[in-house]
Amino acid sequence: MSSGGDCLYRPVSLDEENLAAKGFSRYSERYPELFLKSSDYEKSLLDEHFRSYARHLQESLAVDDDAFFLDYIRWARIFRESLHLPPRILERSLVAFSDVLHQELPEEQGSKAQEYITRARALLSAPPREDLSFIRDDNPLGAQARAYLSALVAANREDARVLLMGMLDRGVPVRDLYRHIFQPVLQETGRLWQIHQVSVAEEHYITDTTRLFIALLYTRMREESRKQARKGRRLVASSVSGEFHDIGIRMVADFFEMDGWDTLYTGANTPAPSVVAMIRDHHADAIAISATLPVHVSRVYELVRAIRADPGTARTPVIAGGYPFSLVPNLWKCIGADAGAASADEAVGKANQLVSLKWDPGRPP
Repeated sequence: MSSGGDCLYRPVSLDEENLAAKGFSRYSERYPELFLKSSDYEKSLLDEHFRSYARHLQESLAVDDDAFFLDYIRWARIFRESLHLPPRILERSLVAFSDVLHQELPEEQGSKAQEYITRARALLSAPPREDLSFIRDDNPLGAQARAYLSALVAANREDARVLLMGMLDRGVPVRDLYRHIFQPVLQETGRLWQIHQVSVAEEHYITDTTRLFIALLYTRMREESRKQARKGRRLVASSVSGEFHDIGIRMVADFFEMDGWDTLYTGANTPAPSVVAMIRDHHADAIAISATLPVHVSRVYELVRAIRADPGTARTPVIAGGYPFSLVPNLWKCIGADAGAASADEAVGKANQLVSLKWDPGRPP
């Protein structure tokens, strides 16, 4: 396992389709009675497990760390338990996947993969972690966050809007709504979907309604940002290609605006060449990149390489963040960024520091 100190991302390309198909087939051979008793839904879910094993194994091998693979196992365990599906299927599917990897992977990769599977099976035999709400008791706006979420679960958009406007009228800063309402509520919504307490449609409704409220708050945010002297600095904020969860990086961009930066927010699923062109053509002082899923770490790595390869952007400071960066220490360093950030506040602080160093005349080239 990587210590995070000398981390280096080494791209790995596994044949997801081949590994998933052979894993599925091997499972049916090893456990024929259990397989025949499985419903069509259980079989489709099993197929998705094998595909996800391959995707997360690929990223874990690339950083020499089992964190991504084990994180998926924890997620799948909770997902299945909430559906009351047979508990041993995950463990048995890992046995079948192990059989396939013995045959399909080169020795070095295969040896490492078997270590990960051994740890994953041990994790499944251990008591599950306590499933805690993301709206913590120490959240200073916890009661309001729960009320906001309850309103949206009940599809009462107007009640949620009135709650937000009331807090603003009482002097709650916009950035505190982001920190203590929007962020934990969106995380909690994902958890509730995982345990089947909200549907996909409800999760989308809550997310898109929150996106609407963020847009409605833009004028108030600009009013607050005028209290902060403009820095004359410009940020490009982007999700990577294939990444459709962009509300987090949108909030990061808004925090930069409130700190006196001008921002260019590209939205979701932005191709690397377009991001590089925007940095270069608009003379950005920094770039913030987000990924919310471990399977998109390779896209972050590719974008950072593209930025470094262009003479017009090679020296632009890169700040990387998102959920995968909370799983592997110094992942930002592994993929070649200049800093990592666990929050919007930290991203702003790191960018200010990096840009100050970049333009310090006494700094060595």
